[in-house]
Amino acid sequence: MLPLTDPQIRLALLNDVAVKLSKGEVAALQRAGVDSELLAHLREISAIDLKRLAEMRELIIAVAFKSAGLAASLRRATLVDDAKALETYFIRHGASSQMMNELFKLGRKVTQKRRREAGAWRAPGRFVLPDFDTRKRIFCAWLAITDPNPRRRYFVLHQRFSELSIAALAAVVRKFEAHE
Repeated sequence: MLPLTDPQIRLALLNDVAVKLSKGEVAALQRAGVDSELLAHLREISAIDLKRLAEMRELIIAVAFKSAGLAASLRRATLVDDAKALETYFIRHGASSQMMNELFKLGRKVTQKRRREAGAWRAPGRFVLPDFDTRKRIFCAWLAITDPNPRRRYFVLHQRFSELSIAALAAVVRKFEAHE
C-alpha cells in the first residue's frame, strides 16, 4: 500500500467516495474495508468537513496496485508508444499516404497534417527507383526479414537502405512481389 499525503489528492478521493455514497454504491466501499457506520457518517458531512478530513494526517488513505493489471497496462502503454514512434518514423522518412493508411489506419489528410507537424516535406509525384542491382538487394533483404509485422519489416528494411524513402522501398517490394 502506498500512503497518499497530498491533501488535494486525498480530497479528490474522499469526494469520489462521497459521490459513490450519493449514488448508493455502498457495497463497493464496504468491500474496500470501510465500516457501514463510518459510511453513513461520511454521507452526512459537508464539503468543508470533507476538506478538513483530507488534511488530517491521522486518516491514512493509501492506494494499492494490482501487479498483473499494472504490468498489462505498462505493456499496452509501451505498445502505444512504440506504434506512435514508428508512425512518426514512417512519416519523417517518406512513407506514402497509402502506406500510412494500410499500416497505421491514417487517412490522407491526417498523414499530410502529421508531415507538416514533423517538418517532413515529401516531393509530389513519382520518385525514381534505384538501379536494378540495388532493387534486387532490397528485395533479398526484405525476404530475409523474418518479423511478420509489416511495420517492423519496413522499419528494418529502411534501416538497411536509409538513403531511400520508405515509399521507394515499398515500391520496390511491391514490384518484385508482383513478378513472383
